[in-house]
Amino acid sequence: MAWLEMTGRLRGRRAGLVLESWLAGTVVELGAAFVKAAQLLSTRADLLPPKVCRALARLHDQVSPEHASSSAALRGLGGSPATLVGSGSIACVYRVRTADGRDVAVKLRRPEVERSLPLDLALLEGVAGVLARLPVLRGAPVVEIARQLTGGIRAQLDLTREAELLDGFRRALADVPGVTVPAVDRESSTDGMLVMEFVGDLVRLRPEDLSVADRRRAVVTALRVVYRMLFLDGVVHCDLHPGNLYFREDGSIVVLDAGFTVRLSDSAREKFAAFFYCLARGDGPACADVVASTATTVPGADLDGFRAELVALVEANAGLRAEEFDLISFATTLFDVQRRHGLYADPQFVFPILSLLVLEGTVREFHPEVDFQREAKPLLVAALFERALVRGGASR
Repeated sequence: MAWLEMTGRLRGRRAGLVLESWLAGTVVELGAAFVKAAQLLSTRADLLPPKVCRALARLHDQVSPEHASSSAALRGLGGSPATLVGSGSIACVYRVRTADGRDVAVKLRRPEVERSLPLDLALLEGVAGVLARLPVLRGAPVVEIARQLTGGIRAQLDLTREAELLDGFRRALADVPGVTVPAVDRESSTDGMLVMEFVGDLVRLRPEDLSVADRRRAVVTALRVVYRMLFLDGVVHCDLHPGNLYFREDGSIVVLDAGFTVRLSDSAREKFAAFFYCLARGDGPACADVVASTATTVPGADLDGFRAELVALVEANAGLRAEEFDLISFATTLFDVQRRHGLYADPQFVFPILSLLVLEGTVREFHPEVDFQREAKPLLVAALFERALVRGGASR
């Protein structure tokens, strides 16, 4: 009996592995844009079955690699042969020992992706155009949101841009304790190749691999990094899945890959910071004022009904911990309240929410007791104070 039970379990595991492999392979066949979407979804164990999350998690850095030996760019760095350390939908990453003895990580764009990715994104934009004609979405900025998202993904083809962004992250976060961002070799990097410092010992740790104190330290540090980018720098890293954000055993973190990054306008940054600050305070009427000031209204918009529902939504979610605060539910309800009452918010608001959605899955797994909103308050106050100073100087 015990033998039969063990045999059944082994067969079940094999079947699970086959399913995971098939699902990951199918997504890869669909194209780089679909791989990017799957990477984002893989962090949402609260939405998808664990087997599906595990399958999609393979796509963080295990997409079928290119052969490094065929790359003249890698050979040009000299030294020892390249070793593959990560394989994504748009680029592969190799460890290379240069001719002068340095260990560097080289992100090399896949040669075929320049042709295939624009086609995938055009398809997604076409689907958005069809959805925008549906009665339930009529008037919603579906096409604008899709264009901003596809534009952010398309920009990942330019590794010169990513080199500048990663270098900017490193400088901006230099004074934040417990954060490592690899240094960039700007002279050796090109639009198709990013050369940077090699960060060793990157291991995907599970919650049980860290003490409770170190789990909390790592999560709080990651949140503060994201909040600093959003509220002070106006930069949104939309891709902080476990392949780009590593927790270490001492509670420190490593931030990699600045490809899927967008810049907010000053107005969008200010408004999002104000909304989040008012949410943290439980000030529903002020949240409604912020959203209304950014929104486009349609004829017959019901502003009073919108305000009443939004105030109730804020009051129900203010001060909740990560295990209680469901960002997807909150964001979905927020957009639904606006749509039903004839208001449509600035499409740029999608990016900060996307950034937090990707991170939320990791936060819930490692430290569900953390207070999302409270941790944001110091940086929100700093951002709003900085903006007030700028306005005061401009009015003189």
